[in-house]
Amino acid sequence: MTPWVHSASIDRGLFKAMLSERGILAMIIASQAVAFIYTLSSGKDFWLSLGLVSLFTHANAFITLALIAFVVKYFKQLSFKTELGIVLVFFQSVCIFTSLIVQYTTFSPVEPIDWQFVFNNNAICGFVVILLLHFMAIYIDNLNTIAHAANAELEALQARIRPHFLHNALNTLAELCHENPNAAEEAALTMAKLMQVAFASGKKHSLSQEISLTKGYLTIEKYRFEHRLNVEWTVQNVDLDVRVPALILQPLVENAVVHGIEPARLGGSIKIKVNCREDKLLFTVDNPFNPESKSRSGQGIALENIRRRLVIYYGEQAALKTSQKSGRFFINVVLPLGALNEISGSRR
Repeated sequence: MTPWVHSASIDRGLFKAMLSERGILAMIIASQAVAFIYTLSSGKDFWLSLGLVSLFTHANAFITLALIAFVVKYFKQLSFKTELGIVLVFFQSVCIFTSLIVQYTTFSPVEPIDWQFVFNNNAICGFVVILLLHFMAIYIDNLNTIAHAANAELEALQARIRPHFLHNALNTLAELCHENPNAAEEAALTMAKLMQVAFASGKKHSLSQEISLTKGYLTIEKYRFEHRLNVEWTVQNVDLDVRVPALILQPLVENAVVHGIEPARLGGSIKIKVNCREDKLLFTVDNPFNPESKSRSGQGIALENIRRRLVIYYGEQAALKTSQKSGRFFINVVLPLGALNEISGSRR
């Protein structure tokens, strides 16, 4: 089975792959290899011939890539077969055009036009392009396999953290039912709205939605801890419409409540800071910390979950760091703006 003909998973992925860094590098290498082989077989002055042929092959490659970039800009919804046909037509058309143009240059004017030269160039171009597309399609298939695996892992991580969130909220309601039935009723209504947002948000949503989700969670916990829980919010210099992974801030705050506030007899304050600096979105959550106090099991599970999701979404560009100082526990998350990977498997 030929991957670039039959694979449905690479549908509409050819243009994006060709315009990527690796795709452009592959074009340069393939163009230079053709120039080198053609020069060796010609038997002419090697270096002069290599320079001219390299100029010819690279011109073909980059003019074609420029045309592909133009199509990508104005036509978003194209099937893989359509993209494949466009690539072949563009390469062949550009090769014919440049083969005709070079015959009118001062280096080698030809009169009349040498159509055999045009045909030979087009045949070589067609063969090399088909070979290049074949290996490009294999590369795209591998990328899609990795993306599907990452998507499956994200589903598992998301499925793990949401029940954890629900479990803690239900524990809060259970305690309130005995201590303050009226507050339990209000908390249940708040939790119903919160669950609707948390479970319908998907893998990504806006920063404003994440902040709203976190504040809703804190509202529920406030019913239980009352004066023992104090929260200080600082949100400045940020675009609230920026896209972030869902449940990225709320678990950090939940971690602060469960392991910082709950074990402390007098409670304490949680400080949440959200700001933007040098094209990076920064989350900082700090809470009281006593290494000798006992809290619910699960210390570090949420943090490791978030670390793994950050790697999937941002690679090595994002970071989650923890530290302890003066009886407080700090969590710092750095997210690069505009670098959120599309892992969901959706088409362009």
